Amino acid sequence: MPAALGRRHGGEQIRPLLPLGQAGIVLPASAAASTLRAACCTISGKRARPRPRGPEAEKKLREDEQLSKQYRAWKRAKLQALLDGPHDDEIRDLDRFMRRMGLADGPTLIARVEAAAWIRDMSAGDRADLLGLIGRRIALMRERNGLEPFNDGVPGDPPRAFERIKNLMGCR
Repeated sequence: MPAALGRRHGGEQIRPLLPLGQAGIVLPASAAASTLRAACCTISGKRARPRPRGPEAEKKLREDEQLSKQYRAWKRAKLQALLDGPHDDEIRDLDRFMRRMGLADGPTLIARVEAAAWIRDMSAGDRADLLGLIGRRIALMRERNGLEPFNDGVPGDPPRAFERIKNLMGCR
């Protein structure tokens, strides 16, 4: 492996920022065991502590799964309420556009939101739900095109499409 791809550590070449399997590293048995222990621990501050095991942990896991299902059902119900609301046709039209948009369609999406007076007539909660839908569609489009789902930029960069839409919609 070229030296530019990694550095020597304990006699092994390491590729930074890659999972162990992708880095092609074969760990000694002691290192593999410590890696396994680390994977079975949760981080609490600066100390790693073993994850609890047993019936209480299984019960907590089932409760968390149930809460996750309830949350997803609640989000689906909110989206359905938005799609069944007074601006259903406009929202469905905007959603159809967002499902087909490509990387170069940011200015078009911004113009559509800017021209949509009906968005300003929506309640703050409905605008927040619509902004969530827009954010999901942008993230999915970026992933379809091989990019990271989110790209917020750094201070000093011009605002991204999502940031401009958020400001246009009056969501802070």
